[in-house]
Amino acid sequence: MPSFSVGLSRVFSSIRSRRVAPYLLLPVALLAMVSFVAFRHPSALSSPAHSLSNPLVLPAGWPAPPVPADNPITAEKFTLGRYLFYETALSGDGKTSCSSCHDVYVSFASAGSAGSHSGAFGVQSKPARMVPRLENVAYDTVLTWDGHIQTLEDQVAIAVQKKGDLQGDTTVVFANLAAIPAYGVMFTRAFGDPAITLDRIAKAIATFERCFISGNSPYDQYVSGNTSAMDSSSIRGMNLFFDTTKGGAKCAECHNNLGNQGLTSANIFTDNNYYRTGTFEPSQPGAGYGFPTPKDSNLDAGRAAVTGDSADIGKFRTPSLRNVAIRGPYGADGTVGSLLQIIENYNAGGGTSFDSGITTIRISNQDPRIKPLGLTSAQMLDLEAFLNSLTDVSFISNQAFRDPGAPSIVEDGYVIANNLSLYPNPSTGVVNIECPDFTGSTNASLISENGATVWRQTLNSDGKLRLDFSGVANGSYRLVLHSSDARQTIPIVLQH
Repeated sequence: MPSFSVGLSRVFSSIRSRRVAPYLLLPVALLAMVSFVAFRHPSALSSPAHSLSNPLVLPAGWPAPPVPADNPITAEKFTLGRYLFYETALSGDGKTSCSSCHDVYVSFASAGSAGSHSGAFGVQSKPARMVPRLENVAYDTVLTWDGHIQTLEDQVAIAVQKKGDLQGDTTVVFANLAAIPAYGVMFTRAFGDPAITLDRIAKAIATFERCFISGNSPYDQYVSGNTSAMDSSSIRGMNLFFDTTKGGAKCAECHNNLGNQGLTSANIFTDNNYYRTGTFEPSQPGAGYGFPTPKDSNLDAGRAAVTGDSADIGKFRTPSLRNVAIRGPYGADGTVGSLLQIIENYNAGGGTSFDSGITTIRISNQDPRIKPLGLTSAQMLDLEAFLNSLTDVSFISNQAFRDPGAPSIVEDGYVIANNLSLYPNPSTGVVNIECPDFTGSTNASLISENGATVWRQTLNSDGKLRLDFSGVANGSYRLVLHSSDARQTIPIVLQH
C-alpha cells in the first residue's frame, strides 16, 4: 500500500503531469468515476428502487409525468443535478444553494413565514411569498404562486441569476464549477462534453427535481388496499374532503388531480388553477411586481401581475396538499398559522373584505364557491386528521434526494473532493484523509444508506486524519467531517 505521506500532492501532481485541465480529463483517461450512491426508496407500495438506471420512481398506477423532448430524464443528469442542487458555487455569495430555500425536510419548500427566508447576500425576493414545494412538481402545468414561470428549466435559469434567489454571475459561476475536477466528468457523462452552460445547469437540476415523486402516504396506502393505514378520524375527514355535495367540505373542487375530483392514489391535490378565496389576503408594499391594485396599494396583485387583468387581483394558484402538514405556515404569504385555522376560515366562508376586516368593502372577485360550510368542530378535526394522512415519511427521508456531499472523483484508489484526499476507496477498514481545512478538533461520522449514524469519533487533526472502520459492516456510506471551520461529506465504500 502506498504510504499516506504521498497523499493529496501525489494525486494532483499526477493530474498536472498530463498537461490537461483536470475538468477536461475524460473518464477513460482518468480511470475516474463520479461517486454516486443509489439509495433504496422505502415504500409500503413496493415501488421500484432509485438506481443509476432508474432515477424516476413512480408508485404503482401513477402515470409518467410530462418530460420536455429536449431534456429526457437520464441517470447521469439526475446525478449532476443532485450535486448542483446543493452547490453553493452557483450563488453570488458562495454560501447559498437551491437547498437553502427548498429544504428536503419540509418537502422541498421552506419552513417559516414568507419574510423569514432569503437568497444570496441575505436579500429577500420580492414580493415576499412562501417558497413553493417541489414534490410532484413534474406534474405541475405551471409554476410559482402566480404562474409566471412555465417550466422547471426556466425556473432554475431564472433563480441562478435573480436577486433574492442565487444572484449568481454566470461567468463566475461557470469558472467556479470548472475549477472542481468532478464537474468536468459529470457534465461529460450527462451531456457528452465538459462544457458548462446555464442551459445545461438548468436541465440537470430540473431533471433532479422532476424525480421528486411523493406517493406513499397513509392515504396512498389506504386507497391501494391497506385499510389499516388510516384511522377512523382520517377516513371521516377523507370522505368530507371529497364530498362536493351539500354537507361536504368540497375541498376536492380545487384540491384535485389536475381537474379530476375522484378519490385516487395518483393525486397531486391541485388543479393548478387560480382563485381568490378570501381566506388570506397577502399584503405587499408596492403591490407586488408593480401591478396597481385598487383601493389598497399594499395588496399583492397575485395572478393579475402576470395577466394584467384586474379580475385576477389577489388570485393565487391552488397549492398541492401532499405533505402539507410539515410545511406550515400557510397561504402565499405564510400568514395562516395552522391547518385547523385554514379549515376554520373556509368553514366561515372566507374573508368578507379585501383588507382582513379593517373596512367593510367586500372582495369583488372572491370565488363564488366559497361559502359557509356549516361543519362541526369534530368534522373540522377530522379534516385536519386527513390532511395529516397525506404526509409521506418515506419521501422526506429518501436518501437519494439528500445532499451527496462535495463533488468527487476516484483515481488510483483516491477520492478527490475539492482540496480533500481520501485513501483508499474502497477501504478494508482504515482510511487516511488529507485536507488543510480540517485542523484542531474534528468530528467524523459515518452515515449508512438509510441515514443512520453507524460510527462517530472526535479527533485532533493537523490536516491529516486516520480513521479505523474495522468494526463497521461492508457497504456504501457517507463520511461527514465537521470542524469549527469546515464541513465536508464524502462517499466511501467499505469492503473488508
